[in-house]
Amino acid sequence: MSLLKKCIVEAIGTAFLTLFACGVAVLSGADIVATSLAFGLVIVVVAYTFGSISGCHINPAVSLAMWIKGEMSLKEMLAYMGAQVVGALVGSALLGLFLVNVAPFNALGGNEIQYAFAINMSGDLNAWSYIGAFLVEILLTFVFVFVILWVTDKKNYSGKNAPLFIGTALAFVHMLGLGFTGTSVNPARSLAPALLQAFAGETTSLEQVWIWILAPLAGGALAALVYKALQGKKKEEPKAEEPKAE
Repeated sequence: MSLLKKCIVEAIGTAFLTLFACGVAVLSGADIVATSLAFGLVIVVVAYTFGSISGCHINPAVSLAMWIKGEMSLKEMLAYMGAQVVGALVGSALLGLFLVNVAPFNALGGNEIQYAFAINMSGDLNAWSYIGAFLVEILLTFVFVFVILWVTDKKNYSGKNAPLFIGTALAFVHMLGLGFTGTSVNPARSLAPALLQAFAGETTSLEQVWIWILAPLAGGALAALVYKALQGKKKEEPKAEEPKAE
């Protein structure tokens, strides 16, 4: 499969994620159950649809982990990441167009530090608000990416059930993370709405976007390193001895 085709489906898959899952989050008022299920179900559908073509990363943190694990080249990783950002921008733009009569581009599901890290009811933030959000995102991404690495490894055969495990993992990290960070675990999914919301004058997500980019990448890298450490080096099978000539 050519890299171009893989990048095209990565862009389409990420567009689906930002359009449908972020759309549910916006329309439901970030209802925990609805939003969590939306993100999880989109991943299941997209993974079953495109998994055989690109592996269905649709997330720079996943691509980084796969590169560290040795599953793809640096060129492929960078191409995937670019495609994911483009796809997320397309999905967010479509969502903005659909909501133009309600909230024209200023509410597209961009991440913000939530009430659990606010220091009072007015929503004021302090140093711990930012540190805590960063740590939560690392943890959530670590769990999500570690599950992906585990169930997609041929040694831990999950077969056709892998997308179900991955979608479930994304759903339950959202259930915890929504009250803390809105749950990013995906730099592309967070960057795209933050940029478009900023054009509409809502800049909070863009001001905090460094959290939603760096923390998921750190969590994905940590998951890959831990996974490699736990799996250990691949054992080389002993070579059969050639019969000696009499």
